[in-house]
Amino acid sequence: MGFKNRKKDDHSDNSSSTESAGASSSRDADFSALEEGAEMNAAAAGAPDNSSCAEASSEEVRKLRAEVEESKDKYLRALADMENYKKRALKERSELLKYQGERMVLDLLEVLDNMELALSHSNADPAKLKAGLELIHKGFVDVLGRWEIRAVSALGKEFDPVQHQALSKITVDDAKPGTVINEFKKAYFYKDKLLRPADVVVAVGKDGAQQDSEADAAGTDSEGEGGERAK
Repeated sequence: MGFKNRKKDDHSDNSSSTESAGASSSRDADFSALEEGAEMNAAAAGAPDNSSCAEASSEEVRKLRAEVEESKDKYLRALADMENYKKRALKERSELLKYQGERMVLDLLEVLDNMELALSHSNADPAKLKAGLELIHKGFVDVLGRWEIRAVSALGKEFDPVQHQALSKITVDDAKPGTVINEFKKAYFYKDKLLRPADVVVAVGKDGAQQDSEADAAGTDSEGEGGERAK
């Protein structure tokens, strides 16, 4: 009886141990399943959705393409505007150079109108005709002055070969040699540029006149000798 009871107790202990081991294994399996589920949830939460990324990337590409097209359109418009500006500026400059004297011509036409008016009254009183011509002359000088064209008289000044052209030389006792004593045409300047030199007569001393005569005579003799040799 005692042996049987011990066998029963041993069997009970073994059954209890088996049940305890089975329960422990079941709990371990449950914990492993929970850990795997948690890891999968964490991975799912951390990993990006491929479809969402693709949509976002595609939208960004569309935006970039739209910006590129807009920038290209602005560039082409700016380039076209620049080309039109160059053409317009070139045309305006060409017309300006072509018709640059237009305003001056209009001013001169007023002088011409006054001259024709004076000629239509040529049979009038000579004094009045002279007064009219003086007014026309003054108006013409004023027009030239508006366009910075001015006359410079050479009378009484020292001869300047740059601004004066000596047509003749005359011996004058009461004038300093090299001085302009007569003027056929005045020198004219446009701003600071000489338009034409003055045609003048220059005073020379007796020595200068004699030297000029000797030079002229020498030139005549040279021409005569040359003619004789040619014969």
